[in-house]
Order: sequence, then C-alpha cells, then structure tokens
Amino acid sequence: MKQNHLNSDTIELLSQSELKALDARIGANADKWLKDHAPKTKSKAKREPKSNRGRKPKVVENPFFGFIGSTSHWGRYPVFAESIIEGAARLDWHDRPIGKGGKSMPLSVSNIAVILESLPVISNEAVEDLLHLGERHARRYFKAMQLIIPQMMERRPRSLINEMDGVEPEPKACEWEDRDDACAPSAEALDKLHHDLRTLTEYKTAEEYEAEFYSFTTQSNSVNFSTRQQHPMKAKVVQMLLEGATCKAVEQETSVSAKTIRKWRDEMITAQGPLQAA
Repeated sequence: MKQNHLNSDTIELLSQSELKALDARIGANADKWLKDHAPKTKSKAKREPKSNRGRKPKVVENPFFGFIGSTSHWGRYPVFAESIIEGAARLDWHDRPIGKGGKSMPLSVSNIAVILESLPVISNEAVEDLLHLGERHARRYFKAMQLIIPQMMERRPRSLINEMDGVEPEPKACEWEDRDDACAPSAEALDKLHHDLRTLTEYKTAEEYEAEFYSFTTQSNSVNFSTRQQHPMKAKVVQMLLEGATCKAVEQETSVSAKTIRKWRDEMITAQGPLQAA
C-alpha cells in the first residue's frame, strides 16, 4: 500500500497489476528459501529392467506363503521359527574386517516376516520392490531367506506339515480333564450338613416323617394317607373342660378360638355325655 505523505488520511490501494507482481516476487522468494533449506531426501533410483541374456537371477521358492502370516493360524511370528529368524537376522551381513569403521546393523526381523508372508517366490528384485531397499541391502535379505527357509522346513510341527501337505487332521474324541480337586468331607461336616438340611416340622420329628415316607414308597399298588394331625392344644382344652373351665377361660389360657372350643365340647358331649355348660 502507498501512503500519501501530504495527507495521512488518504490511502491508495495497490492496483491489480501491482498485486500480481508482489505475489510473484513473494512466491519466488519462498521457492528459493525452500530450495536452500529443505531437507535432502534420498530417493531410490529406478531399476533398469534386465535383459533376458546371461544367467537368470536366483530365486527361492517360499513354501510358507499362505500358511504363515498375520491372518493365519500360526501368525506372522510362528513360535517354532522365532529362534531361526532372529539368529539369521543377527549374523554379520556386512562382513567388515576387524578395525574397519562402519555401523553393522542386523537385519529386521519384521522385514523377514513380511517377506515370508508376502512373496511366493523370493528374489533380490522382489525384495527390493517389496521393502523399498537398495540392491545391496536387499541382497542381504535374499541370502538370509536362503538360510532361513530350509531350517524352518526341518523345524515344522506335525500339524503344519499336514496342513502344507493337504492332509486332513484325524478327528479325536473329546477328552475331559477332571479338575475337581475337592476332598471328601469329614464326619463332623456331614453331621452339620444333615443338621442344616433337616426337615423343620411342627407336629412331628424328621425321623417320623422319614419313616412315613419310606413306608409309603415301599407299598405297591396301594396308597396310604397319613391320619390328620391333632391340634397340639386339643388335649389341654379337653382337660380344662373336664375340670369345669368355661369356654372364655379356656380361650384366654390356650389362645384357641371359642368356635373351636365349643366344637370340641359338643363332640365330648356326644361321646361321653353332658358336661358343665359354659
């Protein structure tokens, strides 16, 4: 923006052509700054396709393709192959003489697992494209696979061998493992259990009820009904009536209803003769 020094209240805006020129100048300065200060990134050189002449590149068949991986039963890192893969990854693949500088890093166990999971046929070029590595570094992984696969074939468990050979597993009967480690209860514990489970009755003991139950179940082709239980206060009521007590006094003493007392009194009168009226 341009400001008129003669009149501070008057402001002149840039024209469209001046704005375009300013935008181009700022953009050029930004591009120059990025070119001078942006981090340098190394890009993998494009590999030229090899001709069909000469010796064919070495390849290794991967028999574990489709059987080992993150979506398989064995997983990406099968237990039987862990020591084989880790041992091969830790070898001195850089082969530097003693005293010579340089950093000798082991191979990546994760990269080896990805190769076993992803490549049915392993070659140096296939490893380059899969892991985005240079030719020399990819060659180390290719040589490692030449050592790993034969060792894994020898260490395969029987179930994996059958799976790779297409042999269906034989059905097995279900085997139940008895995990009940409870001990036999003591005599005191059994007595307490029987006491806690006893039949709680009002008019008979548990032994009397058990005797009636066994007597009922042992009889064949017949049904026996137990006699009606007598009211526990009837004997006392009858005795008080015989002694000449009134119905009201008997009711207060025994908490038996007056209707029931009169009923028992009438039964006594019918059976034994008249008693003293209440």
